[in-house]
Amino acid sequence: MVNSLRIFPIIGVVIFIIIILFAFIYSIPIIFIRRFHQHNNILTLNICLVTILCCLSWLFIHATITIDDPYTTLGKMNFFFYITAMIFTIQVPFSFLAASIHRCCSIVYHTKVFFKTKRWIMLCIGSQWLLGFILSTPDFVRIYLPKGDFLWPKIYALTSVMIIPSTIYLITNILIYYHVRSSSRRIQPQTIFHNVQQIKISRRDIYLLRHIILMFCVFVTGWAPTSILPIVNHFTYVNILLYGVSTIWCELALLINIIDLYLYNHKVRKYLKSSCLQCCTKF
Repeated sequence: MVNSLRIFPIIGVVIFIIIILFAFIYSIPIIFIRRFHQHNNILTLNICLVTILCCLSWLFIHATITIDDPYTTLGKMNFFFYITAMIFTIQVPFSFLAASIHRCCSIVYHTKVFFKTKRWIMLCIGSQWLLGFILSTPDFVRIYLPKGDFLWPKIYALTSVMIIPSTIYLITNILIYYHVRSSSRRIQPQTIFHNVQQIKISRRDIYLLRHIILMFCVFVTGWAPTSILPIVNHFTYVNILLYGVSTIWCELALLINIIDLYLYNHKVRKYLKSSCLQCCTKF
């Protein structure tokens, strides 16, 4: 049974390596090519960097589990590395939230120039990181607590990673929906040109919103079982195989989100494809 459980961290290591490579490749043109320095690309770059850091932190934990016994590794491991992994895990949903808040303000307050500047983008990203670190402070408190199976850290992990981001995310999307619905009833286009332009902007915004909502839903669906199982296990026995399956499930959710970035951003995908073809022709 113990030997069969080792397959889960091994699969996890492989998936994390694939995610890191895909996210790193996607980030290269956004970082170094000036024409990709757009607001949406900067926000997706932030998602990629957060995902890379999250995967690297959990990659170390999975690699340690493959070396040691699955039953004893987590108990003997330096608690600092687990806290680091939790800090970057919290940043993942909040990186989606930063993109959603930016889109909400740019649509609701479309006449405000500030919400169209890179300063606003940096403010969104900086606030995301600050809020993530603030929500991670209870994990540092756990270092000084006596060892034991406490319920409150498990509930807090579910709240900080799932409930708080989902609530804020729902509010921002309700505000966007309400604004778009009320504007469509109130505004009457004066010219055909203005009407066509309004349709283009609406379709672009709706497409981006659907993309962000899809990525967030994939993350929540993937990581919810991992956050809920420890709470259930506090009251009743949970088979350790479920932990392994839920871990692989949440890793696949991260992989799906990174692949979705490639499918959404056709300009970056086209650039990477042409670059690969040029490299292949040289060889």
